[in-house]
Amino acid sequence: MASRFSKKVQFSFEVDKDLKINSWSDDLEIIYGKSFAEVQDIYYYKVIPRINQNGKDAVKQVLKSGKTLILKGSRTTCFCGDSNTSIRITPLKNELGKVNGANIAISASPSCAIWRKLKQSQRLMDIGKIAATFAHGIRNPLNAIKGAVVYLREKYEGERKLLEFTKIIEEEISRLDSFIAKFLSTSFSEKGLSETDINSVLKKVEVLISLQAQSRRIESVFEYGYPPSVAINSFHLGHAILNIINNAIEAMPSGGRLMVKTQSENRSGTEFALVEVSDSGPGMIVDRNGEVVKPSKIKGKGLGLFITREILRSCGGHLEIKSKKGVGTVVKLYVPVNKNG
Repeated sequence: MASRFSKKVQFSFEVDKDLKINSWSDDLEIIYGKSFAEVQDIYYYKVIPRINQNGKDAVKQVLKSGKTLILKGSRTTCFCGDSNTSIRITPLKNELGKVNGANIAISASPSCAIWRKLKQSQRLMDIGKIAATFAHGIRNPLNAIKGAVVYLREKYEGERKLLEFTKIIEEEISRLDSFIAKFLSTSFSEKGLSETDINSVLKKVEVLISLQAQSRRIESVFEYGYPPSVAINSFHLGHAILNIINNAIEAMPSGGRLMVKTQSENRSGTEFALVEVSDSGPGMIVDRNGEVVKPSKIKGKGLGLFITREILRSCGGHLEIKSKKGVGTVVKLYVPVNKNG
């Protein structure tokens, strides 16, 4: 699917002689969030910005002249507002040769806003397909792991530390199994919301990653502040935090340092509970919007960041990433406080 966006991407729609839409591509449905049934027989300029040339409707000009019109790289004619988009308007004729409509084909390059929106939408669909396959395939090995944990708990019931681990693992397996069962019909923003203590969630994560950090000789420091409770699915929140911490551990060489802190922070009158994860890894290339520019060599890192970002967005939160090459990365997870809850 990536090759689809390596060069220009084209999509189109058609209008009748009255400028009403009578054909609408799947890509435009993704971009504008409207199906063909919703836009059919509606004036095209009621759905998308009017396509103009020299102050006049370019589609109407083509219907009148019967000649194809190509608009290239003009900010005044590009309805997405980007100079790297071109539009080809071709007259459509009936059996008698009379113009009875027009085909509008849009060609967008990587710098075009529409191209970027379409690419993002396609990525969402690709991830959805992968995730659905993953959800179906993970349940059998998950049951096997649960059986092994029960065996270890019963065999080593006198080992206090081991029992602490097995209890957490059993709880997380049960919650993961429940999550998978609901996955195909439930989004991050649906159901399971409850008043959640971030420190309690983080303490479980601290136990889960402790052996991994020790095996890599990574110093892990957890500082618990006094963040307020938040309304969020606690399993989703734990998963979001774990994604970031796992990325940090995998990015660091042996002898690295992981720091995780919780606190509250007020931004523009909105109170947030904050989880800050910093590491001494090699750093990443991050753009002004906090998006990772250069794909990581760590397997699955991009997907983990994506999932964490979506979990936070579903509750009105957000993710911030600051990174410096050779110094490390700081990731901040902001969860808004619902004062009416």
